[in-house]
Amino acid sequence: MFDQVREIMLNYVDVREDEITPETRFLADLQMNSLDIMTMVGEMEDTFGVTIETEDLNDIFTVQDLLDYLAEIM
Repeated sequence: MFDQVREIMLNYVDVREDEITPETRFLADLQMNSLDIMTMVGEMEDTFGVTIETEDLNDIFTVQDLLDYLAEIM
């Protein structure tokens, strides 16, 4: 699942693939803004067939947090 998540993220950030690791932080490391995050979340919802609750995003800071969340709701 990490590879799929990373591929989606690369559509929204201007970094090399190897710069996205499980420890990567969306705001601090990737400088993503809220629009980028919401658009990316929408694509992840479509890709994985899930609904990511907006309020749950308050607890997702790193790629690993997102992976754990997706694993939990799938």
